[in-house]
Amino acid sequence: MIFNPSFYRKAGWLTCFSILLLVLAGGIVRTTGAGMGCPDWPTCFGTYIPPTHENQLPENYKEIFLEKRLKKIDKYVEVLQQFGFQEKAKLIAQNEAIKEAEPFSVVSTWIEAINRYLGALTGLFALIALISATQFIKNKTSIFILTLLGVIAILINAWMGSVVVATNLMQGPITVHYLAAFLALALFMWPLVKLDLKQIPTPTGGKLIVATVFMLVLIQNVTGTWSRETIDLLMSKGTLVNESSQLNHQAMGILFIVHRYLAIPIFLLILLKYRKSPQGHLKNILLASLIIISTQVIAGSINIIWVLPSFTQAYHIFAGGVIFALCLYLFLHHFVNKYSG
Repeated sequence: MIFNPSFYRKAGWLTCFSILLLVLAGGIVRTTGAGMGCPDWPTCFGTYIPPTHENQLPENYKEIFLEKRLKKIDKYVEVLQQFGFQEKAKLIAQNEAIKEAEPFSVVSTWIEAINRYLGALTGLFALIALISATQFIKNKTSIFILTLLGVIAILINAWMGSVVVATNLMQGPITVHYLAAFLALALFMWPLVKLDLKQIPTPTGGKLIVATVFMLVLIQNVTGTWSRETIDLLMSKGTLVNESSQLNHQAMGILFIVHRYLAIPIFLLILLKYRKSPQGHLKNILLASLIIISTQVIAGSINIIWVLPSFTQAYHIFAGGVIFALCLYLFLHHFVNKYSG
């Protein structure tokens, strides 16, 4: 059963769905500040089922896990130096915040632990999809290769998760960790669309609109991650809000403005494509995109007006992932050749 296209599709789409759940979980982790709830990786305080109370840990647990983290940082710095990132390596090595031990918090611990369980589930689905993809090695080699690359991307992202923990939630690794999830999603969705094109007709028009929308969504996600890093930086400096207790727009910079207003051309272009599309599967995808964008704009507005409530922050990040996934699906359906191997 595992070696038939239907099973591969199910495993592949489950992997894609799990990646989106990971984006949601990552958003919750980031907005609640729970990323250091587990000071080690892949275990959580040395076990796979985390503690529920501090008295379950050794008295010197802070020193124990800090020492482990510092050793991991040294290895990461060495890797950066070997690849020529001398400045980044120096920045991490000299960052005193990394050397601070984190106190135990049961809420943060379990939020981060659930995030890791979702990551493990995603890895399991991806492995099953890869095993099933071996059926395509001879006749549709590209499907197997793309699935293999997707698994590698997930493994790299898992490693980036350990780097995020080791560097005490340092901004650079966090953003790479977030964007790498989108790369893994794209690599798994690509072969699935190649197979789906046998059942769903390839669209004949509107390719320029779809390509433009996809590029704008990519830019919006990159500027969004940059804006989130800026927020973290301003929070650490105590300058996130101005004297009127409102979001400090001036300090956020030009890319924040770009991120805010890109939603307008994206929405209008998708609406134009929706109006020109015939009834069917892809028109439903366009409608879903319009609805999600509308809710994301509302969440973004709430974030600005009430200065980043945790719930709307998490939803805004998750909705960004869903919009990326929907636009990626549309892009692939317009540009992937079902006849390639």
